[in-house]
Amino acid sequence: MNVSFWGKNRHEKESFLDILRRIKNGDKLLKEKFIGDYRPFIIKSLFRSTGRIPDIESSDEYSIALSAFNEAIDKFNEEKNCSFKSFSQQVMSRRLIDYRRSNRKNSKVYPFSYLEFEENDNFEERYLASNHHDQVYSFEIKEELYSLLSGLGKFGLSIKDLVSSTPKHRKSKLMCIKVARIIAENEILLSRFNKKKTIPYSKLIKYVDVSQRTIERNRKYIIALVIILSGDLDVLKNYIKDIE
Repeated sequence: MNVSFWGKNRHEKESFLDILRRIKNGDKLLKEKFIGDYRPFIIKSLFRSTGRIPDIESSDEYSIALSAFNEAIDKFNEEKNCSFKSFSQQVMSRRLIDYRRSNRKNSKVYPFSYLEFEENDNFEERYLASNHHDQVYSFEIKEELYSLLSGLGKFGLSIKDLVSSTPKHRKSKLMCIKVARIIAENEILLSRFNKKKTIPYSKLIKYVDVSQRTIERNRKYIIALVIILSGDLDVLKNYIKDIE
Protein backbone atom coordinates (compact mmCIF):
# COMPACT_ATOMS: atom_id res chain seq x y z
CA MET A 1 0.00 0.00 0.00
CA ASN A 2 1.27 3.48 -0.82
CA VAL A 3 0.18 6.93 -1.86
CA SER A 4 -0.85 5.58 -5.29
CA PHE A 5 -4.21 4.92 -3.70
CA TRP A 6 -4.73 8.69 -3.62
CA GLY A 7 -4.45 8.69 -7.39
CA LYS A 8 -7.24 9.69 -9.74
CA ASN A 9 -7.25 6.37 -11.59
CA ARG A 10 -10.67 4.78 -11.14
CA HIS A 11 -9.24 1.32 -10.53
CA GLU A 12 -6.90 2.66 -7.85
CA LYS A 13 -9.75 4.53 -6.17
CA GLU A 14 -11.93 1.42 -6.12
CA SER A 15 -9.03 -0.62 -4.72
CA PHE A 16 -8.50 1.93 -1.97
CA LEU A 17 -12.19 1.95 -1.04
CA ASP A 18 -12.17 -1.84 -1.04
CA ILE A 19 -9.33 -1.78 1.48
CA LEU A 20 -11.32 0.57 3.73
CA ARG A 21 -14.35 -1.71 3.46
CA ARG A 22 -12.29 -4.74 4.46
CA ILE A 23 -10.89 -2.83 7.43
CA LYS A 24 -14.38 -1.77 8.51
CA ASN A 25 -15.46 -5.38 8.26
CA GLY A 26 -12.90 -6.36 10.88
CA ASP A 27 -9.60 -7.05 9.11
CA LYS A 28 -7.35 -5.95 11.99
CA LEU A 29 -4.07 -6.92 10.32
CA LEU A 30 -4.92 -4.88 7.25
CA LYS A 31 -5.87 -1.96 9.48
CA GLU A 32 -2.52 -2.08 11.28
CA LYS A 33 -0.69 -2.16 7.95
CA PHE A 34 -2.82 0.66 6.59
CA ILE A 35 -2.06 2.89 9.59
CA GLY A 36 1.62 1.96 9.44
CA ASP A 37 1.85 2.80 5.73
CA TYR A 38 0.26 6.19 6.32
CA ARG A 39 2.32 7.07 9.37
CA PRO A 40 4.30 9.65 7.30
CA PHE A 41 0.98 11.22 6.26
CA ILE A 42 -0.09 11.45 9.91
CA ILE A 43 3.23 13.03 10.91
CA LYS A 44 3.03 15.50 8.02
CA SER A 45 -0.53 16.47 8.98
CA LEU A 46 0.55 16.93 12.60
CA PHE A 47 3.49 19.09 11.52
CA ARG A 48 1.16 21.29 9.46
CA SER A 49 -1.09 21.74 12.49
CA THR A 50 1.54 22.34 15.17
CA GLY A 51 4.59 23.58 13.27
CA ARG A 52 6.93 20.96 14.71
CA ILE A 53 7.94 17.37 14.03
CA PRO A 54 6.53 15.18 16.83
CA ASP A 55 8.49 12.79 18.99
CA ILE A 56 6.68 9.56 18.12
CA GLU A 57 7.76 7.86 21.33
CA SER A 58 6.59 10.49 23.81
CA SER A 59 4.41 13.08 22.05
CA ASP A 60 0.86 13.29 23.39
CA GLU A 61 -0.12 15.18 20.25
CA TYR A 62 1.14 12.34 18.05
CA SER A 63 -0.93 9.87 20.09
CA ILE A 64 -3.97 12.12 19.65
CA ALA A 65 -3.38 12.36 15.88
CA LEU A 66 -2.89 8.60 15.59
CA SER A 67 -6.07 7.94 17.52
CA ALA A 68 -7.93 10.48 15.38
CA PHE A 69 -6.68 8.83 12.17
CA ASN A 70 -7.96 5.50 13.49
CA GLU A 71 -11.29 7.20 14.27
CA ALA A 72 -11.40 8.60 10.71
CA ILE A 73 -11.04 5.08 9.31
CA ASP A 74 -14.00 3.88 11.35
CA LYS A 75 -16.23 6.87 10.60
CA PHE A 76 -15.38 7.48 6.95
CA ASN A 77 -18.46 7.28 4.72
CA GLU A 78 -17.58 6.99 1.04
CA GLU A 79 -21.04 8.26 0.07
CA LYS A 80 -20.88 11.42 2.21
CA ASN A 81 -17.18 12.29 2.51
CA CYS A 82 -15.45 13.55 -0.63
CA SER A 83 -12.07 12.00 0.17
CA PHE A 84 -10.59 10.01 3.01
CA LYS A 85 -7.46 12.15 2.99
CA SER A 86 -9.25 15.44 3.63
CA PHE A 87 -11.69 13.78 6.03
CA SER A 88 -8.92 12.26 8.15
CA GLN A 89 -7.04 15.59 8.23
CA GLN A 90 -10.20 17.29 9.47
CA VAL A 91 -10.73 14.72 12.22
CA MET A 92 -7.09 14.99 13.34
CA SER A 93 -7.28 18.78 13.38
CA ARG A 94 -10.45 18.83 15.48
CA ARG A 95 -9.13 16.29 17.99
CA LEU A 96 -5.92 18.27 18.39
CA ILE A 97 -7.93 21.43 19.01
CA ASP A 98 -10.07 19.63 21.60
CA TYR A 99 -6.90 18.36 23.27
CA ARG A 100 -5.33 21.81 23.45
CA ARG A 101 -8.47 23.40 24.82
CA SER A 102 -8.89 20.76 27.53
CA ASN A 103 -5.25 20.99 28.56
CA ARG A 104 -4.79 24.75 28.44
CA LYS A 105 -3.14 25.68 31.71
CA ASN A 106 -4.80 29.05 31.92
CA SER A 107 -7.47 31.10 30.23
CA LYS A 108 -5.04 33.32 28.38
CA VAL A 109 -6.96 35.27 25.76
CA TYR A 110 -5.79 35.68 22.20
CA PRO A 111 -5.81 39.45 21.67
CA PHE A 112 -7.89 40.66 18.74
CA SER A 113 -4.91 42.85 17.88
CA TYR A 114 -4.07 39.96 15.52
CA LEU A 115 -6.63 41.62 13.29
CA GLU A 116 -5.65 45.19 14.09
CA PHE A 117 -2.51 45.36 11.99
CA GLU A 118 -0.86 48.13 10.05
CA GLU A 119 -1.83 49.14 6.53
CA ASN A 120 1.31 47.67 4.99
CA ASP A 121 1.05 44.29 6.74
CA ASN A 122 0.62 41.20 4.57
CA PHE A 123 -2.08 39.29 6.41
CA GLU A 124 -1.55 35.99 4.59
CA GLU A 125 2.18 35.96 5.36
CA ARG A 126 1.88 37.21 8.90
CA TYR A 127 -0.97 35.10 10.22
CA LEU A 128 -1.82 32.22 7.93
CA ALA A 129 1.35 31.08 6.16
CA SER A 130 3.76 30.74 9.06
CA ASN A 131 4.37 27.37 10.70
CA HIS A 132 6.16 28.74 13.77
CA HIS A 133 5.08 26.98 16.95
CA ASP A 134 3.79 30.05 18.71
CA GLN A 135 0.40 31.16 19.96
CA VAL A 136 0.16 33.76 17.22
CA TYR A 137 0.77 31.11 14.57
CA SER A 138 -1.04 28.19 16.20
CA PHE A 139 -3.27 26.06 14.04
CA GLU A 140 -6.28 26.96 16.17
CA ILE A 141 -6.15 30.69 15.53
CA LYS A 142 -5.35 30.03 11.87
CA GLU A 143 -8.44 27.88 11.49
CA GLU A 144 -10.68 30.50 13.08
CA LEU A 145 -9.16 33.32 11.05
CA TYR A 146 -9.82 31.35 7.87
CA SER A 147 -13.45 30.97 8.96
CA LEU A 148 -13.68 34.69 9.71
CA LEU A 149 -12.14 35.49 6.32
CA SER A 150 -14.74 33.31 4.65
CA GLY A 151 -17.56 34.94 6.58
CA LEU A 152 -16.35 38.45 5.80
CA GLY A 153 -16.02 37.56 2.13
CA LYS A 154 -19.75 36.89 1.96
CA PHE A 155 -20.28 40.52 2.98
CA GLY A 156 -17.77 41.79 0.44
CA LEU A 157 -15.24 42.52 3.18
CA SER A 158 -11.69 41.47 3.94
CA ILE A 159 -9.56 41.54 7.08
CA LYS A 160 -7.87 44.73 5.90
CA ASP A 161 -11.26 46.42 5.65
CA LEU A 162 -11.33 46.31 9.44
CA VAL A 163 -8.20 48.43 9.81
CA SER A 164 -9.94 51.76 9.31
CA SER A 165 -13.16 50.79 11.09
CA THR A 166 -11.95 49.12 14.30
CA PRO A 167 -12.65 51.49 17.23
CA LYS A 168 -9.63 52.64 19.19
CA HIS A 169 -11.41 53.19 22.47
CA ARG A 170 -12.87 50.54 24.76
CA LYS A 171 -16.16 52.43 25.18
CA SER A 172 -16.76 52.38 21.43
CA LYS A 173 -15.85 48.70 21.24
CA LEU A 174 -18.32 47.91 24.04
CA MET A 175 -21.04 49.73 22.12
CA CYS A 176 -20.27 47.69 18.99
CA ILE A 177 -20.25 44.45 20.99
CA LYS A 178 -23.64 45.32 22.48
CA VAL A 179 -25.09 45.87 19.02
CA ALA A 180 -23.47 42.73 17.63
CA ARG A 181 -24.76 40.60 20.52
CA ILE A 182 -28.30 41.82 19.97
CA ILE A 183 -28.12 40.79 16.31
CA ALA A 184 -26.40 37.46 17.00
CA GLU A 185 -28.86 36.48 19.74
CA ASN A 186 -32.03 37.55 17.93
CA GLU A 187 -33.21 34.93 15.45
CA ILE A 188 -35.08 37.41 13.24
CA LEU A 189 -32.26 39.96 13.16
CA LEU A 190 -29.61 37.30 12.53
CA SER A 191 -31.65 35.75 9.74
CA ARG A 192 -32.04 39.15 8.07
CA PHE A 193 -28.35 39.90 8.63
CA ASN A 194 -27.31 36.67 6.86
CA LYS A 195 -29.88 36.96 4.11
CA LYS A 196 -29.41 40.63 3.21
CA LYS A 197 -25.68 40.64 4.02
CA THR A 198 -25.97 43.89 5.92
CA ILE A 199 -26.92 45.23 9.35
CA PRO A 200 -30.75 45.34 9.66
CA TYR A 201 -30.99 48.97 10.75
CA SER A 202 -34.78 49.32 10.58
CA LYS A 203 -35.37 46.27 12.77
CA LEU A 204 -32.36 46.88 15.03
CA ILE A 205 -33.41 50.38 16.05
CA LYS A 206 -36.15 48.85 18.22
CA TYR A 207 -33.53 47.20 20.41
CA VAL A 208 -30.73 49.76 20.72
CA ASP A 209 -30.42 53.43 21.54
CA VAL A 210 -27.69 54.07 18.99
CA SER A 211 -28.01 56.26 15.92
CA GLN A 212 -27.89 54.72 12.48
CA ARG A 213 -24.99 57.03 11.66
CA THR A 214 -22.94 55.60 14.54
CA ILE A 215 -23.76 52.05 13.53
CA GLU A 216 -22.86 52.78 9.92
CA ARG A 217 -19.53 54.27 10.97
CA ASN A 218 -18.71 51.00 12.75
CA ARG A 219 -20.51 48.74 10.27
CA LYS A 220 -17.52 46.60 9.24
CA TYR A 221 -16.39 46.00 12.79
CA ILE A 222 -19.91 45.12 13.93
CA ILE A 223 -20.30 42.68 11.02
CA ALA A 224 -17.09 40.92 12.05
CA LEU A 225 -18.32 40.72 15.65
CA VAL A 226 -21.66 39.22 14.61
CA ILE A 227 -19.87 36.60 12.50
CA ILE A 228 -17.72 35.67 15.50
CA LEU A 229 -20.56 35.64 18.04
CA SER A 230 -22.89 33.61 15.85
CA GLY A 231 -20.24 31.11 14.77
CA ASP A 232 -18.05 28.39 16.23
CA LEU A 233 -15.11 30.71 16.85
CA ASP A 234 -14.29 30.16 20.51
CA VAL A 235 -10.79 31.66 20.44
CA LEU A 236 -11.97 34.92 18.87
CA LYS A 237 -14.93 35.01 21.24
CA ASN A 238 -12.39 35.23 24.05
CA TYR A 239 -11.36 38.62 22.69
CA ILE A 240 -14.89 39.89 23.08
CA LYS A 241 -15.17 38.49 26.61
CA ASP A 242 -11.86 40.11 27.49
CA ILE A 243 -13.12 43.56 26.50
CA GLU A 244 -16.36 43.06 28.39
